Amino acid sequence: MPRVAIIGAGPAGSAAAISLAHAGFQVTLFEARAFPRTKVCGEFISPSATHLLESLLPTPALLAAGARPINTFHLALGRQEVKWRMPAPGWALSRASLDSLLVGRAREAGCNIIQPASIREARYSADHVSIELTDASRHETDLIIHADGTGRHDPAGPIPHDARLIAAKCHFRGTGPALSAVSIRAAPGAYIGTIRVEDDLNTCALVAHRDLVRAHRGDFSELLDSLWLGRCWTDRPEWLACPLPRSGYIYSGHPRSFRIGNAAGAVDPVGGEGIATALWSGARLAELLVESGASHSSDLAAVHSTFARAYRRRLLTRGPACRCAAWALSRPRLVRIAWPLLRFPSISIRPWYRLTGKPA
Repeated sequence: MPRVAIIGAGPAGSAAAISLAHAGFQVTLFEARAFPRTKVCGEFISPSATHLLESLLPTPALLAAGARPINTFHLALGRQEVKWRMPAPGWALSRASLDSLLVGRAREAGCNIIQPASIREARYSADHVSIELTDASRHETDLIIHADGTGRHDPAGPIPHDARLIAAKCHFRGTGPALSAVSIRAAPGAYIGTIRVEDDLNTCALVAHRDLVRAHRGDFSELLDSLWLGRCWTDRPEWLACPLPRSGYIYSGHPRSFRIGNAAGAVDPVGGEGIATALWSGARLAELLVESGASHSSDLAAVHSTFARAYRRRLLTRGPACRCAAWALSRPRLVRIAWPLLRFPSISIRPWYRLTGKPA
C-alpha cells in the first residue's frame, strides 16, 4: 500500500490518518508541537460533523474526556439576549483534549507518530516526496497531505489571511456560559463566542478588527472589557492570537501533494464549521485515496479533481453565509434592526442551519 506522510495532527490530519491506516496505508503523522496543546479555536464541533466525530471517537470516549453536548444557541447584543433550541446538537471539547484523543486513536490504528517534529523542507519528484526535518532526518513517502492549517510546504504556498482581522482565544475557569449552550455576542468591530468545554473550563474566542486590537495595545482582556460591559468573570487569562485565514479552495501545487482543513480552504469561525470541515476533509480525502488505490498519476489526478469539486461544494453556501454573519455581528446596529425577527427560529436559526450544512 502507498506510504502517506501527513503534516499536522489536528482534527483534519488525524481524521485522514485514522481512515488511511484502517485501510492498510503506511501512514506517518508529523506534528510540530507536543500534546496536549492549546490553539486559537472556538472549540465547538458543529452538528454537521457530529456523525464524523462519533465515528472516530465513540460517545463514551467523548463523555469520559469531559465533552459536553450542546443543544442551545444564545445571541447577545448589549444586555439583550435571544435563545434558540438547536435543531440538531453539537459537541464542546477543548482542542487540547480533542487533538490528544484523535492522535491517540491514530496511534491505535497503526500510524507512525513523530512528535514533536518540525518540517524544514519537502522536495517533490515524479514518483515520491522527500521530507527533511529540522533535526536533519529525512523521510521518503509516496504522498504528502498538508493538514497544518497553512499548507506552507505545498508548492502552491500558504493559505492567505485577512490582514484586517485578528482571532484570539483564552480559557477561564469558574462561572461562565450555560452548560449546554454556545453563545455569540455582537460588538462594534468584533464578535465574541463563549462555551463551556469540560469541568469548569470555559472558552472565550473573538475575532476583532486589527485597528481595534491596536487601540488596546494588543491587550485582549482590556479589549474584552470595552466590548462586553458587565461580563461575569474577572480574572485576566492568557490569550493566544493569530491572523484570520480566509480563502476559497486552494488547489495543491503537485500531483503527490494534497491539502485538507484550513490549509485547503478556511471559513469564518462564526459558523462553528472549522473543526467540522477539518474532520470532513480528512475523512473525505482518505476515502477517495482508498477508492483509487493512489498508485498511478491518473489515479491521483482523479482524486485531486473529485476532492476539489467536493470541497468547493462544501464551501458554496457555508463560506458566504459565515462571512456575512461575521460582517453583520461586528456591526451591532444591523443586528439591532433585525432583532425583532431573530426571536423566531423559523426565520433565523433554521435557514442558518441549511446554509451552513447543519442537519435541520
